[in-house]
Amino acid sequence: MMNSIFNPQNYYLNGYAMPHFIVGVLISFEGLFVFFQGKKTITHIAYTVTTVTAGIWLTGVGVACSMRDEAMAITFSRWYTWFGIIFITPAVYFFSTTWNPDLLRRKLKWIWCHYLTAAVFYAVCVSSPHIVSGMYHYRAGYFPKAGALELVFIVWFYTVMILSFLNFIRIYREATTTLLKKNMKLMFLAFVIAFFGSVEYLPNYGIPVFPVAFLPMFLFTTIMGYCVIRYRLMDIETVIHKTFMWFVTSAVAILPFGGIIYTAQPMMRDLSPFAAGVYFLTVLFIFYFYYRSVQPRLDKLFQRKHTNLMAVLDRFSGELVHLKNLRDLLQSFSRLLRRELFVRRLSVYLRDETTGKMVPAIAKGIRNLRPVSLESSFLQWLTETDSAVVGELAVSDPSVEVFKVEMERLFLSTQAEVILPFILGGRLIGFASLGKKSNLRRYSFNEIRFLDRLKVPATIAFSNSMRYEDIRKLSDELQLWNQALEERVERRTRELAKAQEQLVQAEKLATLGTLAGGVAHEINNPLTAVLTNAQILRMSANEEDLESISLIEEGAKRCQGIIQKLMKYARKTTEEMPHKDVSLVDVVKGTVALLGYQFHQENIEVLTRLDEGTPTVKGNAGEIEQVLTNLLVNAKDSIRLAKVKGRIVIETRRTPKGVELCVSDNGPGISPENQKKIFDPFFTTKDVGEGTGLGLSVSFGILKRHGATIRVASETGQGATFTIEFPV
Repeated sequence: MMNSIFNPQNYYLNGYAMPHFIVGVLISFEGLFVFFQGKKTITHIAYTVTTVTAGIWLTGVGVACSMRDEAMAITFSRWYTWFGIIFITPAVYFFSTTWNPDLLRRKLKWIWCHYLTAAVFYAVCVSSPHIVSGMYHYRAGYFPKAGALELVFIVWFYTVMILSFLNFIRIYREATTTLLKKNMKLMFLAFVIAFFGSVEYLPNYGIPVFPVAFLPMFLFTTIMGYCVIRYRLMDIETVIHKTFMWFVTSAVAILPFGGIIYTAQPMMRDLSPFAAGVYFLTVLFIFYFYYRSVQPRLDKLFQRKHTNLMAVLDRFSGELVHLKNLRDLLQSFSRLLRRELFVRRLSVYLRDETTGKMVPAIAKGIRNLRPVSLESSFLQWLTETDSAVVGELAVSDPSVEVFKVEMERLFLSTQAEVILPFILGGRLIGFASLGKKSNLRRYSFNEIRFLDRLKVPATIAFSNSMRYEDIRKLSDELQLWNQALEERVERRTRELAKAQEQLVQAEKLATLGTLAGGVAHEINNPLTAVLTNAQILRMSANEEDLESISLIEEGAKRCQGIIQKLMKYARKTTEEMPHKDVSLVDVVKGTVALLGYQFHQENIEVLTRLDEGTPTVKGNAGEIEQVLTNLLVNAKDSIRLAKVKGRIVIETRRTPKGVELCVSDNGPGISPENQKKIFDPFFTTKDVGEGTGLGLSVSFGILKRHGATIRVASETGQGATFTIEFPV
């Protein structure tokens, strides 16, 4: 019997059988291809079992239909073809459970049960005519005749397929990622297509339907394979992709030439055998050169983006020999990815043996990266995978469930969408983290494949350029750059906060100025009348009334002093005297000479530390004296409250930005909460009647007009220091 099966004379060329045989072989190779991409992955194993079983079914149909002998056809059909038909359903059920580890554990007994049932049906099929009772001979060839138990088998067949479909529905409902949901929708479509293959059973009951099961089964297994590829991160060119592209390009190339030959065929019928032979040899010769010239152009047309990226890869490989050190290599690598793939955020980690970690060597568009331990489970899995890992796909893979949180944390901290490992001799020497693209598109199939090819020359280049001292230096420089950037941001934040405070203060002063102008004018006239009448009364008053009149004059003059301060505060810049060169040393000496006697009487020592070479500043000498006077009077009042031997130090000094005038005292100091308010109008800590709260506020306005700044440094019980900085 075996000799008969392998005897070519027992077969004939059957055009109806060829599609079954070709598709059966093709999908078997699909399954084997997927299996060798991940031999330990349960989904790969289940898919391979399914496709190989379906391949046995379809190749068996093709072979049986091409046999000349009925007896040989029935034996072959029972032993070979029906093995695939019977075991395809438990294989699909097994495949449907592998998408969810928990579901696989729960359904394991049912998987064995279905396989055991299939084994029973197979034993009945090969040992009796109860499933295949004979053969029908149709135009398409021999087809099995249904036995008494085939209907029972068909019921079981559809029951298991429906249960598989329900498993996919359950996975869809429990899916937590968009990708998994999309894959399940594709599986629903695959099942709908697969059920059209049911017409293959109709010839078994004497209904002469053209056998088309090869097409639904091809689409069914191909869609399944596509889902596995997306789900299992196999961003590689699959057999189906190659076959499809070969078929499309070949069809486009051959069809025009075939049309010409078919049109000319009637004219060749009367040729002699010799002439016909010459004709066909000439046609083959022309076709060879035609196909050789057309095929490359079609390949380039259909894979234009792929061709462009490969050209980029070739250029990058050529540039590697000109890069002198690791820094240049990192810069060139990052520029390539940002220019060609529009990567917005990018970082490269390299192995540091001294710390046992992956340390960031370069970062573009991202800060505050942290080293990653080499003991990371994700990095070990990445080493085994040895291909680009897409984050959106990785989170759906059951094989990463153990370290899923760790993986998500790494993708989040590096803001990555794709991680590309650099592996040399089975050892991970680094990886690149690629973030979102500036064009907001996802990474395409061709781009992932480009990255997988790019990592080969990049890995070798990194390995040749890496010295651990350089890696640590780059990592330290990156760390320092991050710290410097943070300090600049923090300093800028403080400057903005200070500027905001100054704006608020300026707004308060502007409001007070408007108020002061109106109040001063309204009060000044009646106050002048009070003083005039008091002086007239003094001329004719007796001794008893003079004391009361003096009190009236003193109070009115005090009010007049306040009004003058308000008027000066409210005065606009255009009304001020023009700024001239002013010597701060002369201002200090003049003010100290004016107030020195008064301070000596109150037991307060005034010390001056003046730099005679202090450059002059632009301003109004009188206004600067007023500011200094306010500061000295405030210092005197503060020391008097502390009841200590007072000391005030006045100092001038140069700075890189200008000239500073400092006034320090040993009084009780200013509390932190009051330091924020001392320049507010009418704020004072003095007793009622002793201060107006306008001295520092007016001084602040004067200094603002001079382009100067004033700051205070004080701690409670430690005195206070006011520093004025004038621009030069």
